[in-house]
Amino acid sequence: MKAAHWIAVAVLAAWSGSMAQAAQSGWLGAFGHVPTAYDLSPPATVTGRDGNVRTVTPNFAPAPAYPANSTVREIVRLNAAATSIRIRFSNEFSGKALRIGEAHIALAGADGAIIPGSDRLLTFSGQRGAAVPPGAPLLSDPLSWTLPGLTKLAVTVFYPEETVPPAHILFTLQAWAAPGNQAEALSLTNAAQARGGNHLSEIDIVPQTPGHTVVCFGDSITEGVGSTNGAFRGWPERLAERLQADPATRGWSVVNAGIGSNRLLHDTPSVNALARFDRDVLAVPGVEKVIVLMGINDIQYSHRFPSQAVTADEMIAALGQLVSRAHARGVRIIGGTITPFGGSGDYTAEGEAARTKVNEWIRTSGAFDGVIDFDLVTRDPLHPDQLSSALDSGGRLHPNDAGYALMGDAIDLRLFSQ
Repeated sequence: MKAAHWIAVAVLAAWSGSMAQAAQSGWLGAFGHVPTAYDLSPPATVTGRDGNVRTVTPNFAPAPAYPANSTVREIVRLNAAATSIRIRFSNEFSGKALRIGEAHIALAGADGAIIPGSDRLLTFSGQRGAAVPPGAPLLSDPLSWTLPGLTKLAVTVFYPEETVPPAHILFTLQAWAAPGNQAEALSLTNAAQARGGNHLSEIDIVPQTPGHTVVCFGDSITEGVGSTNGAFRGWPERLAERLQADPATRGWSVVNAGIGSNRLLHDTPSVNALARFDRDVLAVPGVEKVIVLMGINDIQYSHRFPSQAVTADEMIAALGQLVSRAHARGVRIIGGTITPFGGSGDYTAEGEAARTKVNEWIRTSGAFDGVIDFDLVTRDPLHPDQLSSALDSGGRLHPNDAGYALMGDAIDLRLFSQ
């Protein structure tokens, strides 16, 4: 019998019932794919460094609706060991109710399949389905299930009505959409890759031992854009693996709260960092620390859209606001230096000067409770304004798997033993 099957059998044997009452305290965030709004602005005309003009569609432009009677399955990973889990669905950026016909969770198999015998029905106040009001989230009932850290799960939702997918594109995750109610199917029939997945925004757990949550708050470089899709190779996922491998830090769980193209001070093409910090960081169960890596898009968009230009001092003030708001809630905040972008489409000398000034403030101001020098470990030693070519996924901005692993390895685990 293969080792993977033995693991699945062991997990199934540990499952202790579908709806035993979970503890009312001690929840931790253990997975995140935070919601945001669609970008309704028209395509932009951009002049590249080569002088060529091109039309760029916003990253979060509206996606086609899922037809009525559709099933969507999304693959996620728990970042700590659990005894109970609950799922958070989000309808927070919609103007109409979201109808969930039924939702299931199971151990993930290969290519969107689930492990036989692992499927569990999620309920909502004891009911099989739910209607989520406009602008609201929805928590499932707790489900008692003992799962090891780093377990991959499939969350499947049946939508009985035509449904607009969530705006947050699955840059690093995998999901499939299929016709009809296939929520319990081992493998989806006539499935196609889904751009936006289902409306899952967070998984919370009651951990096997009391613990804490660290939220990784940032843009596409935190989300993991440029890494292998579906492989969980971003730097927050690498941090989670390291925390779980060390008995001294195994009580820490990780939530990735990165959104591609996110900025500190402007919304489009996603909700600005200052506006979403309370929901996406401070409201996460068990949060005690947050790592912030933010600012490269403020610099890039200052070049792309001069009317939205921001200065280094304005970026520093915004980061200072995040520090103050975290400390007001008793959350420690760790600053990550902004990684290089030399050679990318929006690189300018002025932008590099701003990045250098912000990074110097992050390193030396003492505002943060710790600093991670992502810039130092990813830059080309001979060209410090550029990402090392060995770590570049293409485009001179986003790291590849090796670059993200190096970023995750650069985090001193002593930050989580204090």
